[in-house]
Amino acid sequence: METCETTYWEPAFIIRNVLDWNGDFPDILAKSTPKYAAIVINQPIEDQYVLKTILAGGILTTLIVFADGAANHVNDLKLTESEEQGLIPNFICGDLDSIRPEVKAYYEKKGTKIIQNPDQYSSDLTKSLKCINNDPKFPLHVVIIGGIGGRFDQGFSQLHHLYTATPLGPGLFAENVGIIPIARPSVITTKGLEWDVTDWYTEFGGQMSTSNHIKSDTIEIDTSERVLFTMELDQSRAE
Repeated sequence: METCETTYWEPAFIIRNVLDWNGDFPDILAKSTPKYAAIVINQPIEDQYVLKTILAGGILTTLIVFADGAANHVNDLKLTESEEQGLIPNFICGDLDSIRPEVKAYYEKKGTKIIQNPDQYSSDLTKSLKCINNDPKFPLHVVIIGGIGGRFDQGFSQLHHLYTATPLGPGLFAENVGIIPIARPSVITTKGLEWDVTDWYTEFGGQMSTSNHIKSDTIEIDTSERVLFTMELDQSRAE
């Protein structure tokens, strides 16, 4: 009988409001989960709440990478001195055709390592993932900030690069989730959702599990193929 690999992931742990942080780790995470790397994509930053809580808190972030022009967007934010200090990246990676010269010079003075990769057959996200993968502190989990937004085709490009790169707390999320068979049809079994399914065939052009609802603190998803799992951030927490 073929054994399946199980991945434990607690997204609430990534975006926990730093003001609520009390230093306690759930047992399973404390024993088995390394810190996260965060990549900021070259997109307008509309949700500073997520950016600040993931990066400026520094609680679980081992590495911070700005993908080329993302450095411009972060640099243009109106931040306090302490917030700004917490948002200094370890790396700025990409072909560097978007970052402004003065922004590049600013981060270089702050100790950021600038890595230029002129390859035009890979995106700045892929280049940033390579930067992380080559670092000795390479963590298991990578958080992408701003990955889906802006141009529709670029959003699909980000999903494509994340797919090909694989594998590289309560109250924070709204109830809506989706399980999307992004690459090929999949057979899924779920536990912990309002509308659980067993050995359920899902594909584009057929039936898909979207707008399902979280009904448990722990969700279990068995899949025959890799799928895209989506969750909705509770925007009331950002107000």
